[in-house]
Amino acid sequence: MEKETSMKGVLDSFIDSYTKRDRSIGFSDWLEGQLRQEMPDMSEEEGNRLAGEIIDGVSSYDETLDRLNAAIDAGQSKEEWLAERLDETYDATGERLQQIEESFSDSNVQLMRGIGETQAEVPEAAGTGSIEWNEYSIKDKAYRIGKQAILSGMAVGANMVKDRVQGDGTADIADIVRDTLQDGIKEDPREVKAVVAGAIKAAAEKGTVDIPDETICDMAGVAVESAEALYDAACGESTMTEAMDRIGRASVAAGCRYCAKMLKGIVSCLPFGPLLVGLGGCL
Repeated sequence: MEKETSMKGVLDSFIDSYTKRDRSIGFSDWLEGQLRQEMPDMSEEEGNRLAGEIIDGVSSYDETLDRLNAAIDAGQSKEEWLAERLDETYDATGERLQQIEESFSDSNVQLMRGIGETQAEVPEAAGTGSIEWNEYSIKDKAYRIGKQAILSGMAVGANMVKDRVQGDGTADIADIVRDTLQDGIKEDPREVKAVVAGAIKAAAEKGTVDIPDETICDMAGVAVESAEALYDAACGESTMTEAMDRIGRASVAAGCRYCAKMLKGIVSCLPFGPLLVGLGGCL
């Protein structure tokens, strides 16, 4: 609870500054200044570099999400799309694929318990056994990872709804995003995602959360997409089914990027889903 509260405090500071900022100052310059304010030891050069990386990372996440949405519109399933992407980036051993699937499976078990679905069917990670890792087995494993990533997205959304509605017994789903943040989402979603990513980075540097830099922009992307989807559903602009599908897509796009980094050995396994739920609770 202490970590979540601290994360919320940092995020509140970023959002408050963002909504009250001098609009004559470019967004990149504002972000650099806010990062340095939260992390006083950071040099101007480092602040400029980090702000640029965050903005580029958010753009890259959105491009991945756009490609996924285009594939789905063309009739491809989320699982098939993710399996193809993992196959394209595959340069690791079968054991690493196994680690990814097990990481998602363990994370999903935690998420299901969080919404009270103790009997929910979470696909169990298949053991490697004596499998010869050929092209077919790699594609099959990638498809299974895709199913786990989609389940993770659905569970993240369900946890966000449950935590918001049951938090004090009076909260409404429409409160999932404060008015100020929602205004920002409608105005420029990428800026809002960069604001959230900057807050995550600042909180990580303060020691309140432990998230690798490589995954911060992806998590911010999912958090903002999820918050907006739930807000739209609460306002009657979409159905809850559509909102959950949108959250699933956002999670698969992040999962694709996260898995690619794991396959390349850039990041190690982490409880991606539970971290997203904790972040969502701050929005």
